[in-house]
Amino acid sequence: MTLPSDMNLAWSDPVLQHAVDALASGDPIPGYRALAESAGDPDRRELYVDVLGDVGAARLGILRAEAERAADDPHWWLLSGSAMRSAAWAARGAAQMKYTSERQVRGLLELSRESRDMLRLAAKLAPDDPVPWTVMQSIAKAAPIHPDEPHAVWNRLLALAPDSFLGNHQRLSILCRKWYGSTDQMLGFTRERRTTLPDGHPLWSLAPQAYIEVWVDGWMVGNMATRMYRVMTSGPLKKRAARAEVDAASDRFLAGAAAYADHPWLMVAHQMFGAYYSRAGVRDRARTHLERGGDRASSWPWGYFPGEQQAALTSARRSVGLG
Repeated sequence: MTLPSDMNLAWSDPVLQHAVDALASGDPIPGYRALAESAGDPDRRELYVDVLGDVGAARLGILRAEAERAADDPHWWLLSGSAMRSAAWAARGAAQMKYTSERQVRGLLELSRESRDMLRLAAKLAPDDPVPWTVMQSIAKAAPIHPDEPHAVWNRLLALAPDSFLGNHQRLSILCRKWYGSTDQMLGFTRERRTTLPDGHPLWSLAPQAYIEVWVDGWMVGNMATRMYRVMTSGPLKKRAARAEVDAASDRFLAGAAAYADHPWLMVAHQMFGAYYSRAGVRDRARTHLERGGDRASSWPWGYFPGEQQAALTSARRSVGLG
């Protein structure tokens, strides 16, 4: 099985790699074991669930059968629910909702409903585990069953894991203008979340990701010529206020690097900074982060750029002299 081209590969973890390879071949047991053994490490568990969910979208029958056989094992329901989540997003497609067909919407709703049921069961079986709520936040973003669902899910996740890397970045996206918020709400959220962060924490990457979202949002307004101009000029990334905010976050992130050297989302965070700086034309800072972020692409933010995300990362690395 060929792995999805849009999945996150910005990690270096032998346990996860073995689980990915096995699940891609139809064996879900290593993935299940990886989840069970990461129960006390929410950030690593989030990474495992996110990556294995993308791989598992092509193995829904196997995962559903294992979950039903296990009955009261939260790890199986979590893994199956995440795979359903990935399948739901794939059914929806990447276009804006106004360009999404009725058939795509139907697939999104059906798969989202099944994913939500599985995740609710996982949360019931393991009430202190924040990770089902992280995955459910993705479903609530794609296909909320009522207007307040994205916010209710976030509040539950915030109570369980306020420094969740994936959860906070999902929330940033939900508060974008193109989803359920506004640019002011999104930027306010990212600033508030950073007020108590220690040096070195990967969530300093909320700053560059927020301004990348502002830039991407500009691609969706105006005529084709205007949108293409915004893509090519990267204007919002180069504004003095944005640059100062991202520079300050970069400095704090790098200052405490040793304390978070083993954080499972570290490479993704560096790639977010690297993407911002490479598009803003800040070569020295881009190189610092891209070198630490590795040569395997994260889905955020490279998936926003034209072409495949791996090609976008490779191009950015080459532009700053990295092979």
